[in-house]
Amino acid sequence: MKQIKAHIAVSLDGFIATSDNELEWLPNEIKSILNEQYAIADSLLMGANTYHYIFDHWGGWPYTNKQTFVVSHHNTNITPNCRVKFLVNKQLEEIYKLRHKTNLLVVGGGNLITTLIKAKLINYITIYTVPKLLGKGIKLFHDIPNCDLKLITSNILNSNIICSTYQTYD
Repeated sequence: MKQIKAHIAVSLDGFIATSDNELEWLPNEIKSILNEQYAIADSLLMGANTYHYIFDHWGGWPYTNKQTFVVSHHNTNITPNCRVKFLVNKQLEEIYKLRHKTNLLVVGGGNLITTLIKAKLINYITIYTVPKLLGKGIKLFHDIPNCDLKLITSNILNSNIICSTYQTYD
């Protein structure tokens, strides 16, 4: 079986974006690391909000060479010729099937990560804790169940960002 991993940046007070969904507060080092992870991933998995944010803010779809799966309640695919497939029916079943075929990297999305944790589908979460307080914004986790994680690695990056990788389920 393949794996599902997530790499996500979070402020010290637990936010992944500002209240208006902006990511400008992220240091360039983190943006570079995340882009490297996306480049080496087999396939990408994201929610509809992340999909539309990327398209709207990056001037089109940057991952044309990468199979991308978007979890959504509605098919709002504006890049059908860019290897993007929307999962709109029985999403968790579809993700389970995909995990048997390809390694998946979750792009953004606290809600999606929370859903994958609840469904015991995600294997590893790498969190980049940025020493910045946003005060308010979009939280990383929402209504998360009690869950023991195993710390696999932790280190301090050049700009005092803590990078910690946790194993969720075998």
